[in-house]
Amino acid sequence: GMHSTLEDVKLESMQVKILPALQDNYMYLIVDNKTREAAVVDPVDPELVIKTVQEANVTLNKVLTTHHHWDHAGGNEKLVKLWEKELEVYGGDDRIGALNKMVRQDDSFTIGSLNVRCLSTPCHTTGHICYHVTAGDGKSEGAVFTGDTSIP
Repeated sequence: GMHSTLEDVKLESMQVKILPALQDNYMYLIVDNKTREAAVVDPVDPELVIKTVQEANVTLNKVLTTHHHWDHAGGNEKLVKLWEKELEVYGGDDRIGALNKMVRQDDSFTIGSLNVRCLSTPCHTTGHICYHVTAGDGKSEGAVFTGDTSIP
């Protein structure tokens, strides 16, 4: 299928670059505007991720995996190999490649000054995690990264 052209999302605290992957999936590069730290969601096309990170001139140090299916997690190990710095790879399922940060419902961590909260959504597949990213000040709007979960 064709990708619809999606504009990057620019919020006060963060920007989200939307990268097409495979036939009908997207990868997301989340950038904290304050620190220029970044995380990538479901990096199934590692080469495109690296190119985008370099062009954006940001520091990539986290991978957020929504679930283990190959069209979302399939690029993790390759990205970790190609990227010469250490990456924290988050996910809720030990079948996820290169996983080194197992998360559960309500776990939280940061991307620079952004807060990330993990929401477990097992309806699509076991171990499926959505990531809710909000500004550190708690005031501005946030974004939820869902992978394949259908939100009713």
